Amino acid sequence: MNRKKLLYLFVFLSGFIFSNSPFADNDLLNVDEAFIFNAEVKKNKIIASWEIKPGYYLYKKSISIQNSNNIIKYNFISKNELRVFDEFFGESVIFKDYLSIVAEIVDNEFSEFNDIKVAYQGCAEGRYCYPKMIKSL
Repeated sequence: MNRKKLLYLFVFLSGFIFSNSPFADNDLLNVDEAFIFNAEVKKNKIIASWEIKPGYYLYKKSISIQNSNNIIKYNFISKNELRVFDEFFGESVIFKDYLSIVAEIVDNEFSEFNDIKVAYQGCAEGRYCYPKMIKSL
């Protein structure tokens, strides 16, 4: 077997063996338990919030709101923002405990509130980063 095939075999097997290891720890929450997400659309506003369990955090740069292919700007209402050196993404701004944002649509920016998606990503401190989550409203 040549070196290239051995390398691919090693990478595949190590990924297979360790792919579920973060979840072997019974106290690791699933993503919907770690970041309890709520959102509602009221008139011309989108209000979204996350209850972030202790030992978990959301990345500021990962949060976005879209309507079809348009990015919707939002403001923070309530946040516990920290600047940290994250082992996964380097220097990062994160949120702990609770986060609330509001997006206001003005001047007929969009014709309708359809196909609204909120994206976010977070981690269990020092253990595991969840894939980016996208929730449809």
